[in-house]
Amino acid sequence: MKKVVASSLLSACFIFGCQAQQTLSLSDAIARALSYNFGIKVQQQHLAAAKLNNKQGQAGRYPTLSLNINQNNVFNNIVNPAAFIQGGIRNFSIQPTATINWVIFDGFRISLTKQRLEELERLSQGNARIVIENTIQAVILAYYEAVLLRERVKISEKILKTSREVYEYSLLKQQVGKAVITEVLLEKNNYLADSSALLTQQLQFNNAIRRLNVLMAVPEINTPYLLTDSLIFEDIDYDYAALREKMLSSNAHLEVQLHNQQLLKNNVKLAQSNLMPNINAFAGYTYNRNRQNLENAKFIDGRQRPNNTASTTTFNGGITLSLPIFNGGQLRRAVQTAQMEEQAGQFTLENLKLDLERQLADAYDLYNLRRQQVKIARENKIAAETNLTLAAERYRNGSISAFEYRILQNTFADIAFGEIQTIFNLLEAKTQLMRLAGVILSQQ
Repeated sequence: MKKVVASSLLSACFIFGCQAQQTLSLSDAIARALSYNFGIKVQQQHLAAAKLNNKQGQAGRYPTLSLNINQNNVFNNIVNPAAFIQGGIRNFSIQPTATINWVIFDGFRISLTKQRLEELERLSQGNARIVIENTIQAVILAYYEAVLLRERVKISEKILKTSREVYEYSLLKQQVGKAVITEVLLEKNNYLADSSALLTQQLQFNNAIRRLNVLMAVPEINTPYLLTDSLIFEDIDYDYAALREKMLSSNAHLEVQLHNQQLLKNNVKLAQSNLMPNINAFAGYTYNRNRQNLENAKFIDGRQRPNNTASTTTFNGGITLSLPIFNGGQLRRAVQTAQMEEQAGQFTLENLKLDLERQLADAYDLYNLRRQQVKIARENKIAAETNLTLAAERYRNGSISAFEYRILQNTFADIAFGEIQTIFNLLEAKTQLMRLAGVILSQQ
C-alpha cells in the first residue's frame, strides 16, 4: 500500500516539476501573447512594410532625377600609306549626363495609386487585427483549458482519496474477518485505476500549459504556472440585435472584405486611366570632354602636333504627349474585366455578411443553450455529491456493497467532470460570440 502511494506521489512530482511556480492571470497571458506571439510579430512586419510604401514618391508624384557618367578609352594604330597620319592615337573621353522626368498628367493614375497604397495599409491593419483577435481567442481558450484540466486534477485527487480510504477500510475489514479477498482486490483495482486516471489528468494539464506557452512565445515551453483565474459562471443575457449591429460595424473579417472591395473599385479607375492621355516633361544636361593624345602619331608633313582637348555642352528639354489610339481593344477589355471583378467582389461581400449573420445566430443560440446546461449541471453535481456522501456512510454500515458504492463514485466523477466542462463550453461559446461581434479586442 505504501509503495503505491509513494509511486503516485513521485510520478506527480515528475509530471508537474518540483519547482516554484509563477502566478499567471488570463490578462497576463493575453498581454504577453500580444507582445511576443510570433504570428502577431509576422503581421506587424507586413503592416510596417505597407506603411513604408504608402508614400507619394512610391505613387510617382515626384520627378525622377538620374545621373550617368561614361568614360571611354580608345587606342588606334594607323598603318595606311594613303592617310595623312600614321602611328598610334589615343583618345580619352568622359561624358556626365543628368536627366529629369516629371509626369504632369497620367489620367489621375498617380492619385489613384496613392489611394491604393493607403487602402493596402488599411487592409494590412485589418489583417493584423484578425491575427490579434484569433490569438486572443486562442489564448483565452488555452488558458481556460488549462484551468479546466487543473479542476479535473482536483476532482481526480478527491476521487483517489476516497478510493484510498475505501481500500484501507477493506484491508481493515479483512483483518477482522469481515471482508473476503475478492472485495479487497476489487477495491485495490479501483484504487490503482483512479491513480492512473489522476496521472493522465496531470499529464493533460502539463500539455495544456505547453500549448499556452507556445501562444505566449515562452522559450521554455515547460514553464509551470499557478493559474489565478477560475472557471466562473457568469449568467449574462446578451441582446441579439445589439450584437448584430456591432458585428456589421466592427467584425474584422467584414472590415477586411470592405477594404478588398475598395481595392477592386480602385482597379477599375486605374484601368480607365490607361485610356486617357499622358503628358510628361523632361530636361537633360550632357557634358562631353575628349582628349586626344598624339605623342606617338606621325603626320605626312613630318611636323609634330600638340595633344587636342575638346568639350561639348548640351542642354535639352521638352514635353511629351501620348494618347492611346488603338491596341486591339486591350485597354477597354481591361476596364470591363476590372468592372466584372468589382461586381464579383460585391457578391462576395454580400455573401460574407449573410454568412456572418448565420454564424452569429448559431453562436448566440449555442451560448444560450450552454447557459442552461451549466445551470442543470450545477444542480446535478450538488445532488450527486450529496448522494455520494450519504452512500459513504451506508457503505460503512454495510447497507450497500462495494460494487454499488463504486458505481456511485463513477457517477459523481462523470457529473463533476461534466459540470466544469459545461462552464468551459460556455466560455468558449462566449468567446466566439464576442469575436464575431468584433468586440473581443476591446473587451480584452
